[in-house]
Amino acid sequence: MLLEQLMRYEDRMRAEGRVRAQASESGAGGDEMPFMYAAQPVRWEVRLKADGTVRDVQPLSSGKTKGKDLGAPLAAPNLIRTVGIKARLLMDNAEYALGIPKKEGDKNTLKRHDAFRQLVRVCAEATEESSVLAVARFLDGLDPAAFREKYLAAFPDFAPDTNVTFSVEGVRPIDQPSVRTFWAAQFGREAGSALVAECLITGEVGPVMDMEPVKIKGISGGQTSGMNFISANAGAFESYGLHASQIAPVRLEVAEKYANGLNRLLADPATSLRVGGVTYAFWTREGGMPPVGQTLSQPGRFPAQKRREKKARTEEVRNALWSALTGQQSDLKAEAPFYTVGLTPSGSRIAVRTHLTSTVGDAVDHLAAYFEAQTIAAMREEDEGKTYGVFQLVGAMYRDASKEHIAPDVDALVQHALTGAPLPRSFLVRLSNRNRADAYRVTRPRAALTKMVLLSRDWKEFDVTDANLEALDPRRPEPAYHLGRLLAVLDDVQSSVMRANTTLVDRFYGSMSTTPYAVVGRLMHGSQAHLQKLRKENEAAYFSKQRALEDVMGSLKDIPAKPLSTPEQALFSLGYYHQRAAISLDIRERSAAKKAKAAQGTTPDDDTQTSEGDAQ
Repeated sequence: MLLEQLMRYEDRMRAEGRVRAQASESGAGGDEMPFMYAAQPVRWEVRLKADGTVRDVQPLSSGKTKGKDLGAPLAAPNLIRTVGIKARLLMDNAEYALGIPKKEGDKNTLKRHDAFRQLVRVCAEATEESSVLAVARFLDGLDPAAFREKYLAAFPDFAPDTNVTFSVEGVRPIDQPSVRTFWAAQFGREAGSALVAECLITGEVGPVMDMEPVKIKGISGGQTSGMNFISANAGAFESYGLHASQIAPVRLEVAEKYANGLNRLLADPATSLRVGGVTYAFWTREGGMPPVGQTLSQPGRFPAQKRREKKARTEEVRNALWSALTGQQSDLKAEAPFYTVGLTPSGSRIAVRTHLTSTVGDAVDHLAAYFEAQTIAAMREEDEGKTYGVFQLVGAMYRDASKEHIAPDVDALVQHALTGAPLPRSFLVRLSNRNRADAYRVTRPRAALTKMVLLSRDWKEFDVTDANLEALDPRRPEPAYHLGRLLAVLDDVQSSVMRANTTLVDRFYGSMSTTPYAVVGRLMHGSQAHLQKLRKENEAAYFSKQRALEDVMGSLKDIPAKPLSTPEQALFSLGYYHQRAAISLDIRERSAAKKAKAAQGTTPDDDTQTSEGDAQ
């Protein structure tokens, strides 16, 4: 069960003395996150003397250079506010903490500040903590307008919606054990009058929450204030007199753990991934956690995916990837359970799109196969061995992926990367459509994704293995593949003798990739005139192009009279791409040989004429 897995993860992190990355950076130390505390940005610290008088106001910074600075993340008391007035203890926005209104004339500002002041007073009396008593004395004598003019006028970026906390002679009251105990007890008292039921996660009978105590933040496209897993905000969702989160009874402390556990994961780029409107979290039951999120989004960061040899097989890639991951996490355990959850927003609630369970070893194995499947010949030398992130691959199917609903495609690709699940046939349809519509035709990311889809499924039409989809393979039996090669060769022949604004590929890729029988004869007839002209202008280039054309025609045993199927169109695009890549490689090799001979004082025959300037 997902929520139980998240709860166990948070239990393990607390047992290991880990807090969320933001909180540990801000001075929360190595202690576990206290109950009903959360890492929250705090922009201002009012520094007091022991008698409650003001020493000064210190701005706290997150260190970010872009965007609004919301302050340093601190482990501070947390609660969920809806429409009512509820104060956080000793840390809240300036309207609650200092009585400075967000909107002039807001009558509720005084009520909010009074709620904050009363809570601090109750805490001071209950704990007798000297630092809390000092804050209470300060609040009792506070004049918000005078305080703002005297202590905040020097800060032009001050805003009442930013958070404020206090320190007394260098001690922050929110860090004191007695304050943390007091804050936890507030929720214990609330639970005393709550509904008693069996917790769906632990099976324990006891008071269950009315509302989830901690919001989930960081969901792509979701509410910035946070979202819920369990809630009901309308009568249609309620039954048997149960409301809000009571419809799925869960103990308060359990909900606090699974929410903080997920927030912990979403705060770390190594354990989260946001792409195409889907937010993913990755974690393990024990041992270290491989940086799956970063591997999928930025594969070039890891040596395992950089400029590897063309003939590297999956096992070699797997070993290289495992070495790269264990280099960052020495305590990875191959047999440890590995979890993945994919989340999307649904109003104020979170929708679970994907929930996967495997092992660390299996996940790494599938990641290795995923990256190995991307290995394909390159048009440019600098692209050799290059692999692509999830968004780049999905974006290859769209004109502008940022404007499209790509969540289902992203989810299918991530599931394939982590479990080896077959990629949908619909990918081939979209790829074929983009190849026909886009001026660049078959780009390397499109060719790589086409190869991945073909490798991920069983096909009745033809045999597919990794070895014969990586680069040019004249021995393939399928006519569709060689028809793609033929178009690339004919286009190369034409471009060798003329620089037309509209190329052969521009005019005929669509018809050649769908109904080749109708256009092959016309194209072959036109190529003869181009070859004759080339023979007169550059005989060496003529023989080179003629040999390439004969090689393709020798492999093309039949021209289908029927329109090509979607898988055949995919093979057509790979044949076209492989032939273009082979032509590009031949040009680079001949150019290098020409330069080498020129350096020795001899010049070879020039037969490298082509239009292969396509950088895709």
